[in-house]
Amino acid sequence: MTNDEERRLTTTSYALLGQLSLRPWSTYELAQQKVRYFRYVWPRAESAIYREVKRLAADGLIKGTRERTGRRSRTVYSITDAGLEELKAWLDTPVSPFAMEFEGMIRLFVARIGTTDQIVAAVEQVQEDARQMLDFGGEVKLEYLEGRGALQDQVYIRAHAIDFFISLLNMVEDWTTRTLDEMQEWDSRSLEERNERALRILAAVPAPTPDKPTGETPIAPQTQTRRRRRTA
Repeated sequence: MTNDEERRLTTTSYALLGQLSLRPWSTYELAQQKVRYFRYVWPRAESAIYREVKRLAADGLIKGTRERTGRRSRTVYSITDAGLEELKAWLDTPVSPFAMEFEGMIRLFVARIGTTDQIVAAVEQVQEDARQMLDFGGEVKLEYLEGRGALQDQVYIRAHAIDFFISLLNMVEDWTTRTLDEMQEWDSRSLEERNERALRILAAVPAPTPDKPTGETPIAPQTQTRRRRRTA
């Protein structure tokens, strides 16, 4: 690939190359894998998957083979040698800074201008989503324990990903429960009472706290100011 082509690759490009390095997939199957797994850490529209597959094929990083099942035909994509080399080179680059897309938190940040009912409804939706995803995570866990995972031979890798998702979802579910319990009492407490309770909650948050006051505004670590890779 030329330098211009290398600069055009995005994290979505590498996510798809990674999937195709595991086994061949049709575009539909790649989109379903995105719905099943990647949307929790890399939410992208399904249409973006289809566009990216066409671009990777045009760049020679993947190739398509027509297959026929009965009367239906489909194109199954596999990674090329050039695509595999590109993916290996990407693994030597720094990881983009940790980030989350979480609209519920944006709603929380502007809760002051809304009603308690509005923000409670938003957090309740987050809670229900987390519970449904936990149920789904349990099904995926069982799928692998029974030896019928789509990539069963790579369970030694997938187990850590499932552990991450389940741990994150349990954290979100626990957070929503605590937060809703507190929010339900907002309207019966003065602003001063709410702030006093908030400081007690904050004091109990399990984060390493400096031993001595610094009097300075905290600065985000350099890892968070590192340039992010293009994502689309």
